Amino acid sequence: MKLQEEPPSLIRRSTLSCFAVAAITWIIGATVVYVKLMRHSFDPLIFAEIDGYFVYHLAQSLPSLNADLDLPAYRAQRILLPFLAAPFGAFIPWAIIGINLCALAAGSYALARIALRHQLSPLIGVVFGLWIGSLFALQFNLTEILTYALVLWGIALYEPQRPAPAALLFGLAVLAKETAILYSIAFIISHIRTQSWRRQALFGLLSLGPGALWQLTLIALFGQSGLTAAFQAGAPANRMFPFTGLLTTPMRAPDFWIVQALWIFAPSLGAACWGLIAVLRDRERTSPVSWALLLNGLFVLALPAPSCEYMVHSARIALAVVVALTWAITRIQHPVIALAWCGFLLAPLTVFSPDAYF
Repeated sequence: MKLQEEPPSLIRRSTLSCFAVAAITWIIGATVVYVKLMRHSFDPLIFAEIDGYFVYHLAQSLPSLNADLDLPAYRAQRILLPFLAAPFGAFIPWAIIGINLCALAAGSYALARIALRHQLSPLIGVVFGLWIGSLFALQFNLTEILTYALVLWGIALYEPQRPAPAALLFGLAVLAKETAILYSIAFIISHIRTQSWRRQALFGLLSLGPGALWQLTLIALFGQSGLTAAFQAGAPANRMFPFTGLLTTPMRAPDFWIVQALWIFAPSLGAACWGLIAVLRDRERTSPVSWALLLNGLFVLALPAPSCEYMVHSARIALAVVVALTWAITRIQHPVIALAWCGFLLAPLTVFSPDAYF
């Protein structure tokens, strides 16, 4: 898709509008953080819950990685957020919160830039920060915000033909959370027939190399990679099969499974179908967005049961699909469709009570 070049004056104004979107997202995120802190005597460790507990202890343990973890190799593979917070020493709990707030704003800025390149309103960028999964991740020191902010920046750099820095950002995203590898794979597969093997090798080295090197380091440190350690998560084997989350969700309370079906599985199914249809068409087969839709849609649909027991789990994981679908919808360049999609993504804010966030 050929995009029109903007004159310098429009570039300056568009940059300011993207900063405004990032500022809106940051302010709302900071308000969520402030309210939660106020309700818990301003103790930042209240954010170190669920997987955020492991982020905090990993940051404290660096550089030795001698932390009290249930599955050291599995937890340590998501090293980027702990690595960024580790230099702050006694202020690590505050640093993790601050890094996630900055990532929330940065991801919104990148999405606003992507929207502008496709002649849409930069306000679309707020959906990254206000998606319920992002707000959940913010409150529990989870790694999804940083991961998909890096992915969005990779996309924002790739579209104006800057593949090398984009690939490096995808590689960093994999270090934040291993599931970001689906975006790297989407780009590599889509360009098998259209790019030289040298360019493909460079993109693969930059986007997959950091994660591969870190997995080898984990093998040296712990005797196994983070990917193999994932199969020792402790849940019964029959609950870890793919698609068991989708199959067991209807057995839960009606209000829960309806909300999860509407905002987690329906978009994922839509992304998988859209991506499959696109890759079957020769013209769209070389578009990375087609493969990103297919791979991330199938990934969320295939979640095991433990990942779908609470909205805080499934919604933050579904950020992978939210990013892919929002990117695909901006490329359609249809304002009404984009507005409807944004409204759909923000609708959960009216469904959940404040206690769901605070």
